[in-house]
Amino acid sequence: MAEAVSLKDGIGRQDLRTVRRRFLGLHRERLRVIARELTPNQRAFVDLLPLLFHINHPTLPGFAGSDTPIGIPDYTPTQAVLRLARKLSRSFEYKKRARRRFYIQALYLMGSIGSIAHTSGSDFDIWLCHDPELDSTERELLRLKARKLEAWGKELNLEVHFFIMEVDAFRNGKLDALSHESSGTTQPHLLLEEFYRTGVLLAGRYPVWWMVPPEEEGNYTQYVEMLFHKRFIDPLDCLDFGSLESIPVEEFLGAAHWQLFKGIESPYKTILKLFLTEAYARDYPDIRWLCQETKRAIYDGDFDLRKLDPYVLMYQRVEQYLQGRNEKDRLELARRCLYFKSEQTLSQDQPQLRDDWKREVLEVLTRGWGWRRGELVNLDSRQNWKIDQVMDERNSLVRELSYSYRLLTDFAREYASTDAIDPEELSLLGRKLYTALEKRPGKIDSINPGITRNLYEERVSLHYTRTRGDQYAWFLYLGEVNESAARVTSPLKTAACLSEILAWCHLNRLINLNTIITLYPKENPIRQEELFAILGTLNNLYPPHETHPVPMAQLKQPPRALSCTLFLNTGIDPMAHLAKVGKQLTTERSDPLSFGSAHSSLVETIEQLITTSWGETLVTYHQGTRGLLESLCLYLRMGLQGDVGQHPASATAHCFNSVRGGSTARRVEKLFNDVMHCFSESGTGLNSRYLQQIEDDFYLIHYQNDKFSYFPITGDQEVLDILSEPQRSFRPTTIDSLSLASTPLPCILRHNRAGAIQVFYSTQKGQTELYILDEHGALFHQQMQEADEHYLLVQQQRFLKGMLLLRSLSLPSDQPSHRYLLDAPEFYHLSRNRNGDYVAEPRTPPRHRLPDSYMELRLISEGLDLNQSPHLLVCGDREFSSLEYGPELYSTVAQHLLDQRIGHKAYPIYLTSLEISGIGSEESATTIQLLKFKKRLEGRLNQALIKLKP
Repeated sequence: MAEAVSLKDGIGRQDLRTVRRRFLGLHRERLRVIARELTPNQRAFVDLLPLLFHINHPTLPGFAGSDTPIGIPDYTPTQAVLRLARKLSRSFEYKKRARRRFYIQALYLMGSIGSIAHTSGSDFDIWLCHDPELDSTERELLRLKARKLEAWGKELNLEVHFFIMEVDAFRNGKLDALSHESSGTTQPHLLLEEFYRTGVLLAGRYPVWWMVPPEEEGNYTQYVEMLFHKRFIDPLDCLDFGSLESIPVEEFLGAAHWQLFKGIESPYKTILKLFLTEAYARDYPDIRWLCQETKRAIYDGDFDLRKLDPYVLMYQRVEQYLQGRNEKDRLELARRCLYFKSEQTLSQDQPQLRDDWKREVLEVLTRGWGWRRGELVNLDSRQNWKIDQVMDERNSLVRELSYSYRLLTDFAREYASTDAIDPEELSLLGRKLYTALEKRPGKIDSINPGITRNLYEERVSLHYTRTRGDQYAWFLYLGEVNESAARVTSPLKTAACLSEILAWCHLNRLINLNTIITLYPKENPIRQEELFAILGTLNNLYPPHETHPVPMAQLKQPPRALSCTLFLNTGIDPMAHLAKVGKQLTTERSDPLSFGSAHSSLVETIEQLITTSWGETLVTYHQGTRGLLESLCLYLRMGLQGDVGQHPASATAHCFNSVRGGSTARRVEKLFNDVMHCFSESGTGLNSRYLQQIEDDFYLIHYQNDKFSYFPITGDQEVLDILSEPQRSFRPTTIDSLSLASTPLPCILRHNRAGAIQVFYSTQKGQTELYILDEHGALFHQQMQEADEHYLLVQQQRFLKGMLLLRSLSLPSDQPSHRYLLDAPEFYHLSRNRNGDYVAEPRTPPRHRLPDSYMELRLISEGLDLNQSPHLLVCGDREFSSLEYGPELYSTVAQHLLDQRIGHKAYPIYLTSLEISGIGSEESATTIQLLKFKKRLEGRLNQALIKLKP
């Protein structure tokens, strides 16, 4: 042990040099320990890092351009480092240049690196401190260089994370945004304490914290100012990351969130840190920081690496804390966490190494804990633990993580007085915890958070059994468990549908394509071929050992579907069922949703798997037509949530149990994707409607009151009634490609566009069918006697133009009226092509006027309710008033028109124009309402005309 630094008469320059030399010596020793844990190529990575940030050379790793900021103060590469560089690049030649400015202030390693917890899989967290004067372009180049070096590290099996830091900003609380690796504003003081305790200086300026004696920690800021003012140390030689003088109590709340978030993936490391945070919270506000113990030892000249190992110090403090609370089970868990984190296997004899210090430290600790060989053998076989033991351990870990989280959050909320943490960050972490830990029906929960590498079972049994509620469910057992054994054995997992239990097994890596799966009972509806077809689909959908962390940015939005997979009719052959109940199947009607002469749906059950942007996999089970539509609405809701502009996930459907399974799956898959396209931005948007036929009924899917829903429609006439309902804004309707194919409706609605009035007509069998789409997408239909095309077009054009003109003249002066004058109605003639499909051919109405003998018929009224509003029917120059003629008005007008016609022919009467007060106001009738009104009025006149016929 070296002599302690004496501070009785105040610190002097010689004392400061001694302290600095001791810290640097400790860091050199830690770097030697780190080097022993690395492969030669990995050691080269660490040794070369300072050189790569000191110079820019195009043939060395990480080169991001000649303008990338470089230069580390007081750094000169050794000959060994230069030899490593020349191995990577034969053209490399180091030229020492005098620099006026160094843009890279320091490089530090921090975390478990070099400690007893350092393993081959440990992350390399590197703090890259830069000149605060760098502009945005220079910072981006530095980030690019860091990303390139992270990629190089990955090639060497190193997981490297650079944290680009501006020290002054860090000290003032301006931190990196929350991410999978950065804790954001949630725990800056606790992060700083860990940095002071674990950080290893690679190159550059040292932390001025080294130079503040332990007893001066409470007076840190003033002491540093004194050191600078009296020129004991040069500010250009060090960096001031800040002090631990005070910590906001809210930080314990943030730390609880952050550590629990990290604990989802690395529970053993996290539990130790959470327990340490609890110990700090117990001492609040007079916290005994571990980094101060390290500093005290260095000032006292006692810098034994084993005693100052960051993880050993952390465990010892946790042990004191938990023993003080008499929490023996939690203490045992803390010991397991340290043991597993070290990745030592003390039950196995190892070749005696010259300096196997980690093993020696663990042996001393475990002897003190009273661990016997049997316990060590069990712990060392962790990678071979099977599912039951893993689930017990997982439940224990989650229980302790949750308990510690509650302790810290209760403490913080009791004492909190200011808002030191970004509430959005807490919200994001809360969402992540919710998705990872919350259990709910249909959600595939993870049972192996880094406990073991291999859970695969050679054999499992699946039982399809009636439950107490008279429903059927699937029960999973490990090994070969027959029906009699199942009565006395607890199942490992139960689920309502097969795909849920298989997805749970697959995603938790419990079974693979080689696992023997036995099905019970023998009359089980599932065939082995279907079972393995579903497993193969899951294997393609979720490749084994492929995991993707959820970016924090995705948690800012509601969870949206990243994939949607449908398994149809699992264990059911609908064709066999239909034949059994005597339904006729021999027909040309092949639509699986309205199949055969009985118009039956071939979709009986739907098992829907949705993977979300929050990292969840959800399974829902649906039955029949209602279930199909509910699963469709769920897919729409989850597929169209989140950022505007996101491309919705496509749905895939699978059906393995019927001769028509493939066509049924393709039909449902197309339906789901067509509907999704309809409501997406690339289609016609959320204001759309989608009409679908299933069996003999129609269903209209729409978005209303912030949700997707559907309602049934019975028969073609009700379809027309629904489509003709007035709309106050444009609502286009899409008709499914196989629905209403024998009618012109799909063709008509494909032409629909906002703001246009479109007229469609066809004539056959002595009748004319007239369809008009108004500017909001409502559809008017009228059937009439066969009409001459010339007069039909002229009449409709005259009526619609008159209505638009009247509407434009009635608009307030501050609203543009020219739109109604310019948007002339469009006309289309409907006919069928060789395939029998309807096509719409544009028509241009005749330009010449109606003949002088043509009798105009106008209605003048104050409103659409003719029973309440006085009105006039004007035939040429003659006026007929409802006040004068009363109930005889229509027969009188019909008689007058009949008298004017040559030969007194009783062909239908049509209105030429409507003149209704207030037609241009927002509250006035829509075009579809006026057309319906015109149709009703014409109906009254034509009924009166029929009665006048001889």
